[in-house]
Amino acid sequence: MKRKERTPTQRNICPTLFFLLLFLFCGGLFFIPTVLSAVERDVSFIFPDDASRGWKLFLSKNCIHCHSIWGQGDGTIGPDLGRIHISLLSEGQIATNIVNHLPTMWEKMREESIRYESIDEKEMGDLFSFLYFIRYVDEPGDPVQGKALLATKNCTTCHSILGKGGSIGPDLTRWGVYINPIVWAQKMWVHAPRMEEEMQKKKMSWPILNAKDMVNLVAYIQSIGGKIQEEHHLEPGSPVEGRKLFKEKACIECHAVEGAGRHVGPDFGKIEFPRTLAGMAALMWNHSPEMMRMMKVRRIPRKDINPQEMADLIAYLFAVRYFDPPGDPSRGEKTFEEKNCVICHTVGSGGRAGTIGPNLGRLSKTSVITLTQSIWNHGPQMMKKMRDYGFSWPVLHGSDINDIVSYLQSVNVK
Repeated sequence: MKRKERTPTQRNICPTLFFLLLFLFCGGLFFIPTVLSAVERDVSFIFPDDASRGWKLFLSKNCIHCHSIWGQGDGTIGPDLGRIHISLLSEGQIATNIVNHLPTMWEKMREESIRYESIDEKEMGDLFSFLYFIRYVDEPGDPVQGKALLATKNCTTCHSILGKGGSIGPDLTRWGVYINPIVWAQKMWVHAPRMEEEMQKKKMSWPILNAKDMVNLVAYIQSIGGKIQEEHHLEPGSPVEGRKLFKEKACIECHAVEGAGRHVGPDFGKIEFPRTLAGMAALMWNHSPEMMRMMKVRRIPRKDINPQEMADLIAYLFAVRYFDPPGDPSRGEKTFEEKNCVICHTVGSGGRAGTIGPNLGRLSKTSVITLTQSIWNHGPQMMKKMRDYGFSWPVLHGSDINDIVSYLQSVNVK
């Protein structure tokens, strides 16, 4: 089928989402291949490759025709993928959502005469990275609300704006070159001890911020702070480096993650994690007084963190939540049977001889991403065969896909 002509909005979507590309190329999260070893587990996780390439594929593979991002684009058939507010969206959850919705997606694509594009393994990894990443990018803030917030939170008591206001803290106008909440989180971390000291002198309470407050503040300060300067851009955040810094900066002395560390503060592997980068910055800000108090009590020195280190730390904390626990092969084998996969597929040299589809035990380097890619590419044919045999498309739940992958990995056919 021929693809419908893209509308002007779709053709011009890149300028409309320029703020997204700024984060993708300058923001500092998840854009390079990284290997993250889980603590106390003999498992290596490979993070999806490139979110910026995933964004380009989202356009070229016609995803934008059905799905919009934060209201941008003409896609209204499927949900806005930037506004599905799920606090945690792991690799397995992304795959499960894709696989479960494939029949509906194919039907809509036929109705809309959208050409079905095949996806290779590398491309699927990039799309996964993009779909994961957009969960953590904030929508643009409102400069007007940001300006009002500075007054209601009494920021101008200590800080000046355009030369007017307090002189205790730095003139916030200079922070306009920082478009990234990660940098703001770093600046606030560095200045927090002196800020708390001055606020105690003035008998001021510590202002509490939420994610929307942060993006509004950034939007206002950036609107009056001049042009974005290249030297203030960050390199992509590295989860591997962030994992090292989590120990080096003594974060692990109060917080647990990956099953290791102390439980003085929240366990970052178990708490309801901030959904966005600005939410992370706000969380660190809100808990800064308590963190400083506990560090003094426990005699933990407060170590400076530069912007790149902050990007690495946040990349690590977000990346940890991307990976699912290893699946269970025995559960996977049972699920493979219950979902009728064995009617078409054999796994290994034994078992039921499903010969309609390939022997899945012969697949090399099976992963959640490669399995999703295979289902995407062969799905329409699979769906036709399933209808011929009189059974419906399987619906996956919980850890089903991770268990199936673990089962396939456990079988070695040469």
